[in-house]
Amino acid sequence: MLVPTNGCFGGRMKSMAERAFDEHQPDVFGFVHAETSTDVLQPNVSELTDIAHAHDALVFADCVTSFGGDEMRVDEWGVGVACAGPQKCLSCPPGASPLALSDRAMDEVLDRDDRPRSWYLDLSLLEGYWGDDRSYHRTAPVTNVYALREALRLVGEEGIEERWARHREVTGDLKAGLQDLGIEMNAPDEYWLPSLNAVRVPDGVDDGAVIDRLLAEYDTEIASGLGDLEGDICRIGCMGYSARPRNVEYVLAALEDALAAQGHEP
Repeated sequence: MLVPTNGCFGGRMKSMAERAFDEHQPDVFGFVHAETSTDVLQPNVSELTDIAHAHDALVFADCVTSFGGDEMRVDEWGVGVACAGPQKCLSCPPGASPLALSDRAMDEVLDRDDRPRSWYLDLSLLEGYWGDDRSYHRTAPVTNVYALREALRLVGEEGIEERWARHREVTGDLKAGLQDLGIEMNAPDEYWLPSLNAVRVPDGVDDGAVIDRLLAEYDTEIASGLGDLEGDICRIGCMGYSARPRNVEYVLAALEDALAAQGHEP
């Protein structure tokens, strides 16, 4: 399995692959579409999948953050398996994760010689459970399924392309406001991930103190950096229902105050 890493979560996928295989066979290509640890949105997905297909490799995409907020065309771009998280751009309680498989990917699942190690994640059993047979597999998280259905209904009402545009427009205002405060983005413009904005911590500013003040004074939570970027960046989510102008205005005002408390001037 080949996994190019552009942040902490790509590294986790690599680690999972290493734990699962004694010998690496280049028949799976995996990537994180929206890497929240670095604010990187993977560009040119179809170019990557074309290369993978030229080597007869199946493509796996981690769309946990991008699903419902950033453009992702699973079929059109040739992604074989895509997993997502409901708690990000769908603004849905976690617990039931959307999963898409191409016909080829499902054939790979059904034709495997050895059974998966996990009963719960055996997709051949899940296929029978969610498919026409409705064969019993487990007790489903019913309330989570209803929540996910409602979240997807709201996406349908708004329109998926309109939703992508809203995230990019509203977060563009956040990005401009951050730059007015003298805060640099971590990712270059061509790789910028609108739904999760990683910003460089200004010199002389304690990121922990900023995070604590925002939570204590403004009931607003932003995240610190992960992995190699811990202490160097803060991460500001702008996802789903939260991606609205009034929230952007509020967090910018709160940030200005928290930074001023440490002597930072825009």
